[in-house]
Amino acid sequence: MGQGMSSTAIYPIGNPPCDLAECPLWNAQEQKLYWTDIPKRTLWKYDPQTRHSQIEWQGDRIVGGFAFTRNNNIVFCTDRDVVLLHRDANRQQMEILFEISLAEDERFNDIITDPDGRIFAGTLTGRRTNGVLWRLEQDKEPVAVLHNLRTSNGMAFSPEGRYFYHTDSRPRTITRYDYDRDSGQIANPQLFYEGSPEDGSPDGITMDADGYVWVACYRGGKVLRLNPAGKSEREIRMPTANISSLTFGGPDLTDLYVTSAKADNSDPSDLGGQIFQIPVSIHGRPEYLAVL
Repeated sequence: MGQGMSSTAIYPIGNPPCDLAECPLWNAQEQKLYWTDIPKRTLWKYDPQTRHSQIEWQGDRIVGGFAFTRNNNIVFCTDRDVVLLHRDANRQQMEILFEISLAEDERFNDIITDPDGRIFAGTLTGRRTNGVLWRLEQDKEPVAVLHNLRTSNGMAFSPEGRYFYHTDSRPRTITRYDYDRDSGQIANPQLFYEGSPEDGSPDGITMDADGYVWVACYRGGKVLRLNPAGKSEREIRMPTANISSLTFGGPDLTDLYVTSAKADNSDPSDLGGQIFQIPVSIHGRPEYLAVL
């Protein structure tokens, strides 16, 4: 398994427990962390300076993934459409960007923005079959780039932009593709990582500045750091099983923020649904901003 990190300091931020906290995203402009509680149709915001969590948005859409734009508005990928949340002068207003035909049991799940502001957004269905990965680009029709996904989940780009990584949680795989930044096309799929049952399912992923992939292991109660060959280089044991996603934050991007879901058991002491802050000695990379 490589170098262990069981003694790593892990700090729950003290947020009201979420049913399923997902898609954590560090807002560098505000120096705040955002995440979505998918079943509760809620977007949360956390200020590390005050240690205060608050609801940023709550509405009638299930937000599976979101991204910030260059003027600090928010793109929501939901259970019915892709919308832009305008946040002008303390007033929030929705604008529909893309209307994509989704099945009755289908919704968007995890998403990512590429270096040029395109969004890749995956869907999942209640059946956990027939998921689609969409490419969303300004002034263009949405393009389906992958089909027949089981549970489309975390994505990442390598630091130099050469590779695109995509997680399908149900077969426990992360696939690496060659990435053409000019066209936004992916090609030449290679199996990068396949999880074992004891590791749980790879869920959200993020990339650090050294080109290593960090993986949230759902039902595995751990975070893995994978080297560029896809091998586990270190492991962080988490205080709850359902670890859903992760991102780097803080002024120097050296804090790892990890989201989780409520536990599958009824133990009142379980920390499922908490967000965890983990200081690490490794720098993350800022996420790209959407242009839509």
